[in-house]
Amino acid sequence: MTNIKELAGLLVLGLFFSLFTWIMIDTYLDEYDLASIQSAEATVIDKTASKGLFTPPTYFVRVELAGGEEIKYRNRVSKSQIENIEIGDTINGYLTGATTFSTLRDILIDSFYYFIAIIVFAFISFCLLVAFFFSIPALERLEEKVTSKRFEKWKRMRKKKRKKKNRQKKVDSRQRAWRNAGIVIVIFLFIAQNFVVNLIRTVQPFGKTKTEATVVDRFEYTTYRRYEDSIWELTISYKNHAGRTIEMAKDVTRHTYPQYGIGNQLPISYRNADLYDVFVRGNSIWDYLLLFTYKELLVYLGLIAVSAFVIWAFLDNHKDKKRFWQKFKRKGDKK
Repeated sequence: MTNIKELAGLLVLGLFFSLFTWIMIDTYLDEYDLASIQSAEATVIDKTASKGLFTPPTYFVRVELAGGEEIKYRNRVSKSQIENIEIGDTINGYLTGATTFSTLRDILIDSFYYFIAIIVFAFISFCLLVAFFFSIPALERLEEKVTSKRFEKWKRMRKKKRKKKNRQKKVDSRQRAWRNAGIVIVIFLFIAQNFVVNLIRTVQPFGKTKTEATVVDRFEYTTYRRYEDSIWELTISYKNHAGRTIEMAKDVTRHTYPQYGIGNQLPISYRNADLYDVFVRGNSIWDYLLLFTYKELLVYLGLIAVSAFVIWAFLDNHKDKKRFWQKFKRKGDKK
């Protein structure tokens, strides 16, 4: 009876994750109909950007198709594109359907998240279904029979072979552990790199221009979900040192948000190397304290803390090994 329950559980879970895999694939193909995708050009009618509290800005353009139809959503572009393209210029992209225009950056970023989800769900469903099939009594006995035959064959082949004089060196388990930890740390640092870059740019006192921005729109999204942050966003408009008007969205804390209504002046500074990399000036102690209530910040700090600890442990272990070999060598020299 227990075996039947286990088989049923494996089958249900396997089918459940298989269904999720199919939903993700179907959703992706519905959004990006790769069979009908074709290259296209669109006219840029607006340039903008969006910057969060902890990461550098993300750049967008609004475009109009050849027939004069304006795309309602924004399209992602790179920093070099946002700097070099002007309103009225054409931008290359891909058209799926009659009015769905996407840039290469849109497809790559959206595809990345879809592919990660598809791979994870597909892998879990595959493991569960394999476990289900090999847990069936008949197949389980067949597997044991085949395995035993292979083992006997391997033993006979082993006896025929001559013993090797030089034994192969075994990989130290600690070395494997450090290698695996190194791979994980590289992934952690890759995820946290934008946070670190933005932090350095925030605290650096040079290469910035101070100005006043006008609040042209406000957006608030309050959530009480455990693993999601609320959003307080101000759309601001300002002129750079050359007199060019820049409009973008900037996230602020819930302490700053109610202080500025539409038409108010928000004190900001922007990097001279990137006009969309904006920082709010005159933050109070409450703004800095409220940052620690964001899950996003805690995730970044956790990744950096774990990475720093592992790197310190590796260097400390390396020093201990070096000291050991130095002592061993001294003893050999004395003898």
